[in-house]
Parts: sequence; structure tokens; C-alpha cells
Amino acid sequence: MIGSLSERLTPAPDLHYPGDHLGLVWRPLRARDAGAIARLIRSCEKYDDALSSTSERQIADLLEYGANGQIADVIVGLDSDDCIRSLAWVEVMQADSQVARADVNAFIEPQWRGRGIGRAVLKWQEARARQMIVDAYGPDATIPVRLANLVDSHVNDRRRLYMAAGFSPHRTFQIMHRDFHGEEPAVSQPSGGYTVVPWIPELDNEIKSLHIRAFSDHWGTCADTVEWWNNARPHMQKRWSFVALSSTGQVAGYILVCRLPARWIHTGVSEAYAELLGVDSGARGHGLAKALITKAMNAAFHSRVERFGLDVDKDNPHGAQSFYQRLGFVSAGEQVFYALDL
Repeated sequence: MIGSLSERLTPAPDLHYPGDHLGLVWRPLRARDAGAIARLIRSCEKYDDALSSTSERQIADLLEYGANGQIADVIVGLDSDDCIRSLAWVEVMQADSQVARADVNAFIEPQWRGRGIGRAVLKWQEARARQMIVDAYGPDATIPVRLANLVDSHVNDRRRLYMAAGFSPHRTFQIMHRDFHGEEPAVSQPSGGYTVVPWIPELDNEIKSLHIRAFSDHWGTCADTVEWWNNARPHMQKRWSFVALSSTGQVAGYILVCRLPARWIHTGVSEAYAELLGVDSGARGHGLAKALITKAMNAAFHSRVERFGLDVDKDNPHGAQSFYQRLGFVSAGEQVFYALDL
């Protein structure tokens, strides 16, 4: 039988920040740090040629960690001139009955890498995650525990760091793009009496319920599925997002497409990004996925967007990768989900 969290995690009663012998002094993130951490994140993403870009909203979220019931901790490392050179955080994900998961992430200014800061930060993150998970779930809980992070596959130093710490790759997500090159995408029509219509905000709850059902056989937990929705919905562009309805008006599928300004700035390319695409299991086989994505691409094209992007789980049970390849999408890189089970 699996042991209790207190037995397995043995959280430290007292925990210290990474040592200042590496050249940085650590403290909690403060609101006045917003501009400095934004510059740090942009510098790291440019240096690493990152496949995703941190939005201003996500940066603001870091400043609110610990509010509204969130269980998270964010720290920054400052040099002798009081300049922020590193940022690190730990967040315990939404309570889930399947697994207690803490996501860890960090940014270290390129000139400060190779000094052992990454190892020291990850050591602190693991120890802090142990404390936070026990606090969140209780010392007697017997739920499985996982630490996780998503890493661009080409960032080898970050991958080596996690592997050396005992993390292992669990899943690979392929980032795919279709460049329009001035050619209007043809729109496919579904069969079986289904129609594709512009996003209907009044149906948000019904669409969200379908989203949870549609992703029930995908990798991840129910909490992951809800988190994907909650993270994507605020960025959604209704002009590029669509809903599939049955002949009786029931929601049968949806595509949620976002505009990510931070990504446009990073790449110099305007892009519509499909964060979520789902079809109800009972409505599959009628071409709804193709109808939804071609409708979204066509709408984005008419907004003078240059490219359409999305990501796909390479182990998707429905063969999504080959489906997108047939629609003209090509790979732009991969992100690897690393995890450490405790």
C-alpha cells in the first residue's frame, strides 16, 4: 500500500533559499519586480529560441501567486548590483483525486548559466514542493505525487538538468504551423446534418462540458483538462473560434483559437493559435474536426494573419499528427513533458 505523504515526502521543517555562494541573493518576488522579470523572461526566450512565449497576463499571474487560494511560491535571484538575474517558482496544481502535482519552472539569464544556479534552484524547488503538497493535501493523504515541467526539446542544458535530477520524459508535444503564403484555406463542410457556426458565448458551459468529455481519453488528469480550458479561454478570439452544432442544436464540437501578442513580438510573424479542438465521441466520423479547423484557418486568413499554429500530443489516440500533416501543417519543434514521481 502506498505510504502517507509525510512518510514519502519527509518535508523539511525549515527551508533555505539557494546559497549566495553562486553569486545571487534570493528573496520573494515583489510587485515592483514586474518590469525586471518581464525583461529577464524575454531575454531567455530569445536566447533559447523558445517555442512558446510568456504573456503579460502570465507575468502578472506570477505576482498574484498565493492569492485566491493558489498554492505557489515565487523567488528571484539578485546580483551584487541588485539586478534580477533569475526567477523560479513552484505551483501546486488544482486539487485532483488522481495525482498531487507541482509544476516547477525557472528562468536564468544566459550569462549566469553554467555556474550551478540551475541545480541549486531545482533542489530548492523540489524541497519546497514537498512542503507545499503536504500542506495542500494533508500529511496522511496517500495520493501519488509528481513534479513536472515542460521543456523545449532543443534546450539541451535544461533537459540534462532535469534528467540528472531524476526526472524522465513522459510525453512529447509537437508544435505545428501552416503558413498561408497568401493562399486562402478552403473550408470543409461536415456531413450528417452538422453545421459550424461562430462561437456562442451563451454556450460556454456546454462547450466546456464537451471539452472535458472530449479529452477524457487523452493523456492527463481531469484537473489538467480543466486547467487547459481555464488558461486558454481568456485569450480566445471569437472571430477565429467556432462551434459545431447538431441538427437539433446540441454542441458537438468546438475550436478555441487565440491571439498571442508576445509570440508575434518574439517571432515577427502574425499567427492564430488553436489552443483547443474537441469533438464529442458520438459525433465523430462526420468531418467535424476538419470543418472546424478549416473554418478557423479561413477566418484567420481574412484577418490578414500570416500563419496558423497548434500543438499536438505525438501519442494522441486519434492520429492527430497525421491529420494535421494532411492539412498542410509542418513541425516547428517539440516540447517534452518531464516528470519526477515521488
